[in-house]
Amino acid sequence: MANYTDEDYDVLIDPLFDNETLIKDGAEPCPSYDPTVLSAQLLPQLYTAVSLLGLLDNVLVVFILLKCQRLRHVEHIYLLNLAVSNLCFSLTLPFWAHAASHGGTLGHPTCTVLVALSSVGLHSEALFNALLTLQSSLMCFHARSLSPAARRRRACGFLASGLAWLVAALLALPEVLQCMAQEDSQGDRCPCSRPYFLPGQGTAWQPFLTLKVNVAGLLVPLLVFIICLVRLGKTLRKSDLSQLVFAIMVVFLLMWGPYNVALFLSAFKDFFSLRDCGSRYHLDRSVQVTAIIASTHCCVNPLLYALLDKACRRCLCSRCCPLPPTEDPAQDTPWEEHDHSTQL
Repeated sequence: MANYTDEDYDVLIDPLFDNETLIKDGAEPCPSYDPTVLSAQLLPQLYTAVSLLGLLDNVLVVFILLKCQRLRHVEHIYLLNLAVSNLCFSLTLPFWAHAASHGGTLGHPTCTVLVALSSVGLHSEALFNALLTLQSSLMCFHARSLSPAARRRRACGFLASGLAWLVAALLALPEVLQCMAQEDSQGDRCPCSRPYFLPGQGTAWQPFLTLKVNVAGLLVPLLVFIICLVRLGKTLRKSDLSQLVFAIMVVFLLMWGPYNVALFLSAFKDFFSLRDCGSRYHLDRSVQVTAIIASTHCCVNPLLYALLDKACRRCLCSRCCPLPPTEDPAQDTPWEEHDHSTQL
């Protein structure tokens, strides 16, 4: 069987799939999954398209929230920050596409910044999904009780958003340190010139970073979602905004959940007795495929926003096809005041 060097696997997923081809299954060598074929053929076109779509529709969401919705609710503040998180993620995809098609040739400062931006984007997205779900459930649960003034609630929303970004930056710090620690041993080649969501990549950092990604990126949002869903029950039907928030969370869990599970099993395959040839091959392939699927999530939230939020569709229609003026005073009131789809 052909011998592969580290450079052959530096396109997308190299040391994570440690390629132990000398493991024996009887008298035959253990086959190893080659991730370079799929990454070189699929990722450049896919990541470029996803990046362009993600940048376009997330910028549109930011415009709608600032111009039309005017951040009237705390949920709008979290939706705005969630769009910024998706923008951070989308900005890195063209560079990963370039790395996949050109053998991972990224400079040290560039790839370190990309790792930081990608990791902050992922962790902040998980945090804002959890905040959105929690805020929506609290507003539904206490809809008939006394609540603070709207201005105070918005101030709390901005404060919580700032804390979420700080926590996301702290959670991204281990990936940045791990990337910088490998720079001296790699020469001119960037040791992190592949997507950030493959933490550790076969190094001593892998178990710790894998657990961190699983806890912060999956378990915390999932726990918040389950608790809020149990408390709300049928109350979820009272607000279109609540339905939008829960749809965003469900799609996030469905797209990132399989990757987190596959990554966890791959990092701890010895603990789960998955060292045989077939298990290793399928785990390596599952991590790559689920990571590619999860990376396309950055352009999905705006589509959900346009489909499930009536105020968003009205804003798009009013901007694209403005209505002629009318003499009816009731019609002169801005549509934002008539829209109760996002009122809790």
